[in-house]
Amino acid sequence: MLFLLYAALLASVGYAANTPLPEKNHLKVDFSIVKDKPRTSSGTGVIGKLVGTNNYTEVPVLNMRYYYAASLHVGSNANAIDVVLDTGSSDLWFMGSQVSCYSTAASRKRSLEDFPAFVHHTVLDFERASSTPTENNGKGGLAYNDETENIVADVVSVNPSVCTSQGGSFNTASSSSFKVNSSAPAFDTSYVDGTFASGVWGTDYIAIGGLNISDVSFGVINNTTSTIGVFGIGFASSENTNLAQYNPSKLYTYANFPLQLKNKGVIKKVAYSLYLNSPSSLTGSVLFGAVDQSKYTGQLQTVPIINPNPQQYALPLGFSVVLNSIDLQGSSQDIPIFNTPIVAFLDSGSTRTSLPPSLVGTIAASLGGVMSSTGYYKISCNYKITPTFLNFNFSGIRISAPLSDFIITDSTGAYCFLGLLPLSTANPIAIVGDDLLRHAYVVYDLEAYEISLAQVQYSTFENIQVISGAVPSAVQASGYSSSSVSDYLPTNSAATLVPSSTTTSSTHSHSNGAVFSKSCSFGKSLLGAVIGVCMILVL
Repeated sequence: MLFLLYAALLASVGYAANTPLPEKNHLKVDFSIVKDKPRTSSGTGVIGKLVGTNNYTEVPVLNMRYYYAASLHVGSNANAIDVVLDTGSSDLWFMGSQVSCYSTAASRKRSLEDFPAFVHHTVLDFERASSTPTENNGKGGLAYNDETENIVADVVSVNPSVCTSQGGSFNTASSSSFKVNSSAPAFDTSYVDGTFASGVWGTDYIAIGGLNISDVSFGVINNTTSTIGVFGIGFASSENTNLAQYNPSKLYTYANFPLQLKNKGVIKKVAYSLYLNSPSSLTGSVLFGAVDQSKYTGQLQTVPIINPNPQQYALPLGFSVVLNSIDLQGSSQDIPIFNTPIVAFLDSGSTRTSLPPSLVGTIAASLGGVMSSTGYYKISCNYKITPTFLNFNFSGIRISAPLSDFIITDSTGAYCFLGLLPLSTANPIAIVGDDLLRHAYVVYDLEAYEISLAQVQYSTFENIQVISGAVPSAVQASGYSSSSVSDYLPTNSAATLVPSSTTTSSTHSHSNGAVFSKSCSFGKSLLGAVIGVCMILVL
């Protein structure tokens, strides 16, 4: 494989020697888009039952997940490692060669398997916005408060190859330049799906994107339930060493990878642009220190990163912005879903978007959806081919995505389900996943605490502009100064979008379109989701 050949070549020429830094002031890192194996909606190896008119039909829901794998070479021996690129966390970590691997069996209030098995969020991440953080129980399990999923994780030992087959492992003894950080606390983190990783902190060379960066801090994992490491490029304030699970008097931050790039003179500003590429593409890229103006259409607009919990944290810990509204756009009419501003976390580590349960229920009801025992709303498969869009408004910036990108199917393709995930928290929040982010070009400015957004343009051309101050050609969004969010969501009613028949006939003027009914009433279910009780009319 070229992958292994490249690693051997690097080692043979002493690649860990100082490499001259480029004068272009940016670093482009390409990543592979990897489709993970699907699992059923009710848990691994379990078939969900879909309630039919007269009986129950077994439906294995095909809920494909994605992650973004970047290739690194670590240390003087140019050890080849693959890691998951993640804007939702801040630390780089990967498996050591002597890792002990475990399998996690977790029970939950609701299914989270649409998040990868290595979902890159600590227990604290989604609690920080609205409630008191819960603590790591110290055993790799998780503790949750009543507003979130109850997760009880049990672990059993498995073959180490389970945890190294996807990303490889780093042999610290083979790198003469590796140094253990003996003054740092042990690396220890847990994630919302029940996985954990623990080990030691160290520093070494990291070769990526044609550069070799010295003194990069990372965790070498000795015990884990994960199958691949993480390349976190978020705020330093959200680093593992700065989390509340440690003694508060010993919390500290360090120069993680984006900060180290600036410290080494590779980039002029701690900022980067994320281009996830089209849904059919196998590659994407992150551009540190620059913006590629060929990758978006229209105006790049800037919004502030907000701090959802200033009483507890002085600085934002994640990429949270204001989501003002969502509407459902058909061929003849727009349906407003809500227009109450809430916190939205932009997160490349989540495959699918999560919304408050009432909003998921409203969208499902607008599509004539019915809650199934799989845990998803069953909707018409005609929406996969109907030109219908979900439009998200972030402080005046509209990002549009085809409804088909929010639809999942069973393994036969006979049944379709709304792929938006309900997320229950004390205050309403949204997690914007890759199903929407791949339709946006996103520039993260970690120094100015701003995010710039535009509708993506899939292109093989490049027009790279270095970021040294403000993001080139970006303007403030119309709602830039309005950063207040609501603590609750009112119950809204909405019209119903009805997919047209797929029959081909000259008498059907809307054979590929969608029309709306005039009325739809809602009642709240015991689960808090809004279930639509609608008369569906084709106009």
